[in-house]
Amino acid sequence: METNRINRLEDLKLAPRFGRKLLSGVTALDTILDGGLPEGELSEWGMPWGQGLRELMLPFLARAQRDYSYWVLWVYGRQHVAINPWAWHARSIDLNMTRFVSSQDPMQDLRALFLSDFFRVIVLDQVPHLKEEDCQHLARNARAYGQTIMILRPDLLTHEQGNIWTRLRMNCHYDFERQSISVHVMKGRAPRAISITAADLSVHSRSFS
Repeated sequence: METNRINRLEDLKLAPRFGRKLLSGVTALDTILDGGLPEGELSEWGMPWGQGLRELMLPFLARAQRDYSYWVLWVYGRQHVAINPWAWHARSIDLNMTRFVSSQDPMQDLRALFLSDFFRVIVLDQVPHLKEEDCQHLARNARAYGQTIMILRPDLLTHEQGNIWTRLRMNCHYDFERQSISVHVMKGRAPRAISITAADLSVHSRSFS
């Protein structure tokens, strides 16, 4: 099906061999997601920079690697950011099955990686030049190759703000008063909110050790 003829997400047919859901292992988070992140879908997460919110993504990646032996690609678009792989290893990420790439325009620089099911989990972290048509391509490729693609935005999203091609839209921010991460469903699931503490995430990490 030609890209310019796709008008709705429902037009994108998921290949029958794909149908798993990626769990985080954090009970409250998996619950508001109705059992995890389905393969073949594009999700969008509002995550202000500097609040440690990317910790929420790591349990999904670790479980995908442990349960399904999936390769993970993390693309970071913020300049002058250095990834510390060993900090990720300490959070149960298998570095042998993870690749980190810096790109301001991954749809151009890394095009071939989105046209394959080699990387079944892809995170696009603060990519500045991601346009609506890029998200259209990402949604199509996710459905075709069974990829779980997560777009991390540097600001909180609204009901109106966001890309129409994402099935799931979430907001995450750090609650300094309660010293916990607040997670709000904005689109794609029943509107709910939860709080996750550092202890909740550390319990997940310990379950892998």
